[in-house]
Amino acid sequence: MMMDPRRQTIRATLAMTAMAFGSIIAATACTPATPDSATGSGGQGQTGTGGSSVNVGGSGGSIGSGGSGTGQSGGSVGSGGSASGGSVGSGGSPANGAGGRIATATGGSTGSAGAGGASAGKGCNWVHNADGTLAFGTPDLAAKIVLFDGTTLSGWHKLNMPGVPIDWKLLTDGTMQVVPSGTGQATEVQSNMKFEDLCLHVEYMTPVFPSTTTDVQKQGNSGVYLKSAYEMQILDTHTSGPLIDGCGAVYKVMAPLVVACNMSLVWNTYEIEFRGSVWNGSTKIKDAEFVQVTLNGKLVQMNVDLPLLVTQAGINDLPGPQPVGLQDHLDLVSFRNIWATIPQY
Repeated sequence: MMMDPRRQTIRATLAMTAMAFGSIIAATACTPATPDSATGSGGQGQTGTGGSSVNVGGSGGSIGSGGSGTGQSGGSVGSGGSASGGSVGSGGSPANGAGGRIATATGGSTGSAGAGGASAGKGCNWVHNADGTLAFGTPDLAAKIVLFDGTTLSGWHKLNMPGVPIDWKLLTDGTMQVVPSGTGQATEVQSNMKFEDLCLHVEYMTPVFPSTTTDVQKQGNSGVYLKSAYEMQILDTHTSGPLIDGCGAVYKVMAPLVVACNMSLVWNTYEIEFRGSVWNGSTKIKDAEFVQVTLNGKLVQMNVDLPLLVTQAGINDLPGPQPVGLQDHLDLVSFRNIWATIPQY
């Protein structure tokens, strides 16, 4: 029997509706859940509190409100990047605060920083450059301790004479130049600021020396002293092999890994990561160490232990913070752009 055309239309409509509804159910059952976004707060980060990178994103991502420690909730950077949980804000390693050593001064101001951290990396925040050289990463302005900016010698005093100005020349090009003391003996000038652990940036230039000079130690001799005791040698030995008393050497302790100094009248840059000795009263319980030193971006020293009470320069290693020293070894060596930060450990 023939069905009423109106009933046929109703049945067809119902069938199509059922098929569409079934498709929706099937699609819902088969489609996977939307994954967490690549960035965000509170996601499943690779690491926890602290912080080292700088990505920030939306909710549910791989970057959380934590930082860089392991196993914590949160990702490689806290919310806000360099603020809370990040590499610089609270939760970062202090540059000069609780748990760390403090840069102090005699006749000057205390070292800057405090809780919060100075830079993104640990130690001295070394950066590998595209040309293969190594250098300190750019520090926060608040953490950078300027020891010589080319405008004044007021941050320095004569050896063991706090408050007594040095006699070196301040030149109009923003450099200071050694003026020999007149005693005929090597000495040093010292920073008013005192340090233990230290990241130190020093630029220097050696003068031309007579071609008749046969004593290598008269080829632009000077040095940079950490804790006013341990000397990184300054000398124009760019044509010599690695010498234990040549440029890039921990003086008479360790020859450089490579010869990296420039010839006279060409500027050089030392970057020095140094850990001071640890004392219990008058007893040294841990040696000082040159952790890493570069000269003109080339690695010249690494993990050099300093088990000395009297250094090869004839200076005592003493407990507590001590100045940075620059040597007057009778040669007219020039210096510029000297600054420091406190490493994060």
